[in-house]
Amino acid sequence: MSGSATPDRDQQLLDIGKQCSAPSCLVVDFLPFKCQHCAHAFCGEHFLPTAHQCDKYDAAKHDRVAPSCPLCNTPVAIPPGQDPNIRMEQHINTQCSVMTGKSSKAKSTPTCARPKCGKVLFSPITCDSCKQQFCPQHRFPKDHACSSSQASTTKSPPTVNAWTNVSNQTTAASAAAMAAIKRAAASSTASASAARSQAQSRSQAQPPTVKPASSSSRPNPFSATER
Repeated sequence: MSGSATPDRDQQLLDIGKQCSAPSCLVVDFLPFKCQHCAHAFCGEHFLPTAHQCDKYDAAKHDRVAPSCPLCNTPVAIPPGQDPNIRMEQHINTQCSVMTGKSSKAKSTPTCARPKCGKVLFSPITCDSCKQQFCPQHRFPKDHACSSSQASTTKSPPTVNAWTNVSNQTTAASAAAMAAIKRAAASSTASASAARSQAQSRSQAQPPTVKPASSSSRPNPFSATER
């Protein structure tokens, strides 16, 4: 019974992979590669079109290289079936920035707005202050010397101005209260001194009181000296 189970297991393992389609190989590969042109399965040594001599691979269509302009160093795309020399001459006469003086084609992908960075932004980050796009390294205002943030720091915010006005008003009110207290204290002191001076003048204006003669001036008949 165990001998019958072994061939079934081997057959299941063989069904996992595929045999290389190259006539000179025929190796069973468990992770085969599929050719994008002929859709056949190949091993790691024959998956390239040139390795298995793919009959549906056309080098003129699939292996095209865009030559660069010798003047502006811009890649020039050559359409299929067109002479590269004619296409290059057309570019030099109508599109080359050196010959025509026109600016080069605008960049399709944005770059970091910080000077001397120029990184291509696949996920640009927009600054909330200056509304420009930056890379993750220069996304904070302090990293790209944000002009809007500097202008905001020079100008005091409205809350600070309001707090300053409130503090000034409070200081003025406290100063006025202190001045009123001082005036009240001065007036009370003046009234007290005036009352004191009036009391002194009244005491000086009254005549001195004459005390009646006491009975001690009369001779005492019972005194020792008069006996």
